[in-house]
Amino acid sequence: MKRHRMSSTQCPALTHSALFGVIVKIAVLAAVVFALGARGAKDEDANDGPVIIQAGAEWLPLDLELDIEQDSALDFSNLVPWHAPAGKLGRVIINAQGKMALADRPNEPVRFYGCNMCFGAQYLSREEADRLATRLQRLGYNAVRFHHYESGLVARTQGDSTTLKPDARDQLDYLFAALKQRGIYVTTDLFVSRPVFASEVWEGATGDVGMDNFKMAVLVNERAFENFKAFTRNLLGHVNPYTKMRWAEDATLAWLSLVNEGNAGNFLGRLSGRLKDDWTSAWNRWLAARYPTREALTRALGNLDAGQDATAGTVPLPARIDDSPAGIQLGLFLAETERSFFERTRKFLRDELRCQALLTNMNAWTNPVQYQAVRAGFDYVDDHFYVDHPQFLEQQWRLPSRCPNVSPTSQGAPGGRRCAFLRLFDRPFTCSEFNYSGPGRFRGVGGILTGALGAVQDWTIIWRFTYSHSRDSMFRPRPAGYFDLASDPLSQAADRASICLFRRGDMTAAKHSVAIGMMADDLLKAPKSARSTIPSWDWLALVTRVGTHLAKSPTDVAGGADLVLPLPWSALARADGGKILAVDPYARDAGDKIVAELRKRGWLGASNPTDVNAKRFQSETGELTVDGPADVLTLDTPRTAGGYAPAGKKIETKAVSIAIENTDATVWVSSVDNAPIAESRRLLVTHLTDLQNSGVRYRDQARRVLLAWGDLPHLVRSGRATVTIRMKNAAGARVFGLASSGKRLAEIKTSIADGALVIPLDIAAAGKARMLYEVELGN
Repeated sequence: MKRHRMSSTQCPALTHSALFGVIVKIAVLAAVVFALGARGAKDEDANDGPVIIQAGAEWLPLDLELDIEQDSALDFSNLVPWHAPAGKLGRVIINAQGKMALADRPNEPVRFYGCNMCFGAQYLSREEADRLATRLQRLGYNAVRFHHYESGLVARTQGDSTTLKPDARDQLDYLFAALKQRGIYVTTDLFVSRPVFASEVWEGATGDVGMDNFKMAVLVNERAFENFKAFTRNLLGHVNPYTKMRWAEDATLAWLSLVNEGNAGNFLGRLSGRLKDDWTSAWNRWLAARYPTREALTRALGNLDAGQDATAGTVPLPARIDDSPAGIQLGLFLAETERSFFERTRKFLRDELRCQALLTNMNAWTNPVQYQAVRAGFDYVDDHFYVDHPQFLEQQWRLPSRCPNVSPTSQGAPGGRRCAFLRLFDRPFTCSEFNYSGPGRFRGVGGILTGALGAVQDWTIIWRFTYSHSRDSMFRPRPAGYFDLASDPLSQAADRASICLFRRGDMTAAKHSVAIGMMADDLLKAPKSARSTIPSWDWLALVTRVGTHLAKSPTDVAGGADLVLPLPWSALARADGGKILAVDPYARDAGDKIVAELRKRGWLGASNPTDVNAKRFQSETGELTVDGPADVLTLDTPRTAGGYAPAGKKIETKAVSIAIENTDATVWVSSVDNAPIAESRRLLVTHLTDLQNSGVRYRDQARRVLLAWGDLPHLVRSGRATVTIRMKNAAGARVFGLASSGKRLAEIKTSIADGALVIPLDIAAAGKARMLYEVELGN
């Protein structure tokens, strides 16, 4: 479960906003369970002495330049052949193969990699919007998600929360147009955190509706739904003066999610007052319609008290989804409620607003299997995940905070594995939020793992959360915080590997696929369980493609996936054919049996070291290896090669060898001229150790409990590594250290060994930090 993301310690512009204070209070509700968990957590090393990081021999200051020099090695605007403006080649569509493509080129699948923008980062002057859009283009992004945008957009001066401020609307319109001009497509959610007056939902009510409460109200309360439609009508129905088109008809707005992280199961335990009454009424109406006799209702729910009568509205709403009779019915009720909301909204968008953007919903947290039948109505499936998300120990969104701060490689790279199973094999999958959060010291390798996972899984879009929460941090250097790329050059550098691996396609998708098999009838007519969709063998996402096969009939095993594990109560389990593996997908030993079957079928060769118990996994292509016991990540593709390793270990690939000398590091080489590394005339070499703020203070030596963020300059941990690149004409290569803008600095002395180029990497460079290098072959 992922929480709201805001921190006044790192967003000064937001700190002085009264509205931000309101949203922080709302976020308390969304994160309280995590606070309780953190308070009860056992911090074995939490009091073994404080750590304060200052500049010195071990930590070097880094000069941060925010813009990227045109045509430098860091200018990724032409890394992938692209087009501008957005929509030039038609709207983003789903083609016959279930892939996203452009309408004018339906047989050419496309991928997108982008970032979120939050709060004040979206409300800029025209000069700033153009500068930002150019920067994002050079960073290699071709998609942006407008997020937490409504609070700055709605006026709230006329007693409603749906009227847009003219000046804020104009700023958002201009940014939209600036992105469009550079070929960057846009998505958003129609409700994220808009502050809604309670009187707009319940007659006579006062104050505001909490963010999560509105997410629940819009599903069952007609006034809330009409409020949702009114805001959507104002947003999508107005003409952008800079594009001369309504947002609803502009192909730049390629995707829409209805409600951010609104899965109804997320908030059931917190319902109270009139909202709980609304949900209880909806529950009883649903029960009365589905089970019209008391006998049928008793069979569905188990024993009923004498006073419990659905027609009288007196059957209490269960507090949670589980495999009890009432819990199973609750999962079914939530699924049908979500489906009704989606279909009503789709009709409104398509018929009234004539909006053809691709649609999705339900992008986080609670996912009973019944929800897969709901997702079958979406154009694409979307989800979120976080690693090292802060846990707050005293007060929400205030220090001190805690994160595990352990190497994800040593843990088998768990980030994102679970959400992979929500994917339906007949349509695209996207991840509209992910982050390996600061100040975690392993966030460099984390960013790369996401691009690699998305590539192996053949996802369609990944959006990093977030580029910035505020305008200020985008135009002058600011200290690093939990999430913002603009103030964290280490995470920004890691994103470049993901852009190469995923958007450019350097890492190939797994050739085969394994799915949990189910049918809509299994889930919605006579469900036997409301368990979570995610199985225990989520690690298989690093090995082969995984997801859900929602069959259309009991014999529908020809499409979807190559190997299907049906729900044990499904008619699909009785289907014939070599694609069915008669193993309960939720059995404890299911993972071991799947690996044995993959080896039997030859999908995993004898040399593939995948070992579930050891947390050692290798993709079936061999291009991705996560060696948990050794704590080594290896990326081995023709155009991007390298990985992560502790000090004293090596990373070996076909084109590149990397010796990590004295500090754990993530190091890789990427071609930036699209040729294989061995033939490339221009390469980018990246060396990431750890980056912290000056004066950052921790309570413990393991740096798990953060007490103070510190300030500029950024400090990079010293470290050395040696990169050996097996390339043609190595003797003609020149190597330059790079500034964070891509500008060339000093030339690096190299050597040749057995015809290969040997580059000594050193974070320390004339008293400053250096993380980036360019290799160039002369004519």
